[in-house]
Amino acid sequence: MKSSMKPAVVQVAPDELKQIEKLILRNRDTISEEVKGKYESFRIRITGETVVAYTSGKIVSSGPQSDAVVQQVVRNLLGSIEEQDVDITIGSDEAGKGEWLGPLVVAAVALTPKQSRILQSLGVMDSKEIPITRMAEIALSIRQNCQSEKKILIAPETFNKRFDELQSEGKNLNDLLAWAHAKVISEIYGGIPSSKKLKVVIDEFAREKTRQRLERSIPLEDIELIQRPRAEDDISVAAASILARESREDWIDRYSDRLGIDLRELSPYEAINRSDHHSFSKIQYLKTLTKQK
Repeated sequence: MKSSMKPAVVQVAPDELKQIEKLILRNRDTISEEVKGKYESFRIRITGETVVAYTSGKIVSSGPQSDAVVQQVVRNLLGSIEEQDVDITIGSDEAGKGEWLGPLVVAAVALTPKQSRILQSLGVMDSKEIPITRMAEIALSIRQNCQSEKKILIAPETFNKRFDELQSEGKNLNDLLAWAHAKVISEIYGGIPSSKKLKVVIDEFAREKTRQRLERSIPLEDIELIQRPRAEDDISVAAASILARESREDWIDRYSDRLGIDLRELSPYEAINRSDHHSFSKIQYLKTLTKQK
């Protein structure tokens, strides 16, 4: 009888694949197989299950035994020089920034190098790569394997009010994001011993505004601050993106139950014609989509 388990997916750096392949093949009952296509890095058979690694760094295990082997190998990988240079990495990311439905959520997560490897082995990666059906499970793993985590949820009605205030002040969404990222990062920073060497990684959106906000609550000369595009390849940022997305999806579920409808099934035109659309949608985004003034 075949297992009904869904394939498990782990994302690693592409340059780690050769080392991972060697470590997997050290296990008993493993057989190296011929790859199928140019996008496969290696293919290994483990007691009737298959591990396929792709050149992108994605590793897919077909069953629980192969998944367990991959998890252990990834956890045991030697930390990179970058990881050894810091004691804790704080990563932050957001969800709902460009969507009309639901809240804007900004999250931050603090991880040691060991915790980063553990979460990586459990499938933590950019939240956009994770099925919504696995979001709660992986979010729980993050909460159980991190130093600290913080979130800010800005509900649609609050977002709409704050957005109008920002526009009247000649500001924009990036000012709100910079405030929220700085707040969750500074709250985590305040609980970390000063003896720890820290790195902060942020998915870049407004470099100078974010730095200025952080400077108000964190001595930036004491930490390494990295702002860059596609920062989700850092496990701390990926973990933050998952917690932010899970919180947003949970809010939409709860508000759908409250209204007795599935909000995700509403089109922008259906939404804006409801008298209560201000309570579950970002009005400016909705107006842009429907071209209403």
